[in-house]
Amino acid sequence: HLDTKRPCNQSDNMTRHSSISQRLICAVALACFFLSLMGGEAAPVTVTDSTFDDVLESSGSNLLVLFKANKCPHCQRMMPDYESLSDDADLEGHGVTLAIVDVPSNNGASLRFGIRGFPTLIYFRDGRMYRYSGKRQYTPLKSFVLKGYENIGEGEEIPEKPTFLSQFALIGKAVWVEVYDAALGHSGKAGYAMVGLLGILVGLLGFTIVFLVVIITGKAKEE
Repeated sequence: HLDTKRPCNQSDNMTRHSSISQRLICAVALACFFLSLMGGEAAPVTVTDSTFDDVLESSGSNLLVLFKANKCPHCQRMMPDYESLSDDADLEGHGVTLAIVDVPSNNGASLRFGIRGFPTLIYFRDGRMYRYSGKRQYTPLKSFVLKGYENIGEGEEIPEKPTFLSQFALIGKAVWVEVYDAALGHSGKAGYAMVGLLGILVGLLGFTIVFLVVIITGKAKEE
């Protein structure tokens, strides 16, 4: 007689082992998921105009900020190194917080801290701010935050959050600086074009004022 039960038992065993394997895989996947939630990699904090001072205060005045624009290719190239710094054990041991500000969406930060190009890195430490001008790479940035910023000297005083009225003064200052640099040729052909356009606008404004003065003076004489 043929033993018809044996093939069935082998099939049952294969099914049972497959089921156990699937359960183990699911268990491992779930464990990895929960571990990633509990202890995932650190990431820079996204900061806005309204939250900047709160983040600075919560960091204990120990904050490295990247002022960037999403479409800036230089910013995109340095992002992997900057994000890796968030996981650096030495920076974490020194209590350094990393943050990112998207300048086009937060014009207040651009005016407040005089951001004129992307990317701009500023280290805020103990009530002072230190502008970074080195290579946008992992090791130079880390060295700057740990010790290199001291070579700059006393740094700059952190400006207060601008009021509604003071923003106009900051805008005027920013425009003047751009025009001045353009006049010196620091902005290339685009700068000269901007200066020429500004000269035309000023000339038209002056002509309009003189024209209005002549008309008003003429009417006053007629009366």
